[in-house]
Amino acid sequence: MSRTFRYIQNDDVLKSFIKFRDTILIERPVVIARHGDYSLTMTRVSDNSLKLTIVNAEKKKKVFSRTYDVDKTTDALVSRGTRHACQKMAELSDEEVDRKRLQIWKWYVLDWQEENIDKDGEILKAEITWEDYVDKTKNDVLDIEAFLHGDYLNLGNTLMLIEKYMPDAGHRDMFRKFAIEDIMEMTSEDTKDKSIAEAENRVQSEEVKKHTYQFTVSVEATDKEHARQALLFYLAGDERIKVQK
Repeated sequence: MSRTFRYIQNDDVLKSFIKFRDTILIERPVVIARHGDYSLTMTRVSDNSLKLTIVNAEKKKKVFSRTYDVDKTTDALVSRGTRHACQKMAELSDEEVDRKRLQIWKWYVLDWQEENIDKDGEILKAEITWEDYVDKTKNDVLDIEAFLHGDYLNLGNTLMLIEKYMPDAGHRDMFRKFAIEDIMEMTSEDTKDKSIAEAENRVQSEEVKKHTYQFTVSVEATDKEHARQALLFYLAGDERIKVQK
């Protein structure tokens, strides 16, 4: 899933409006955060009124908005409203991702069906649930989780299926752009997680290496035993013992 990119923190939204209402906000809205195709923007309605709006940039569509009167609100209220708006934006974005992934998964299933025609030359007739014959096949494409971590990550094959099953050029470009960005994000996360796991395994598997260090000091004493006792006292912190390092 995509991450939320913050440009203004929740607690700073009201302060930012007051700071920019007579400059930048007169010319254009300011983006507070982004998540996938969605953006949360701050707009100047008037000198004392600000609006938070969730916009789907891909569809050029406003999804949600809320207006605050600067004279009747507080930093805490605007901060809480901003946090809720960001949560809503993330939920909407994740729903969009899930819908698009599911559509591509269905194309994979359709392609699998077309390649597995029965003896009478007819495509297997079954719903997406597959309960009746799922045990008869070991094809991972029937498993949405296995699909997302296997077949789907084959970018070339995924783009080929989009080309094959989406005739509308506009929607085809949208799915191509989505698949490329989504797969790149998934594989980068997989690579990072794999690297972290490998590093942790190395730390756990490798024994702590012990080294031997030797220090030379000199103490004044009448004999060897006296010197040994003096050195032990020194190591114990007795500041009366003088040594030459």
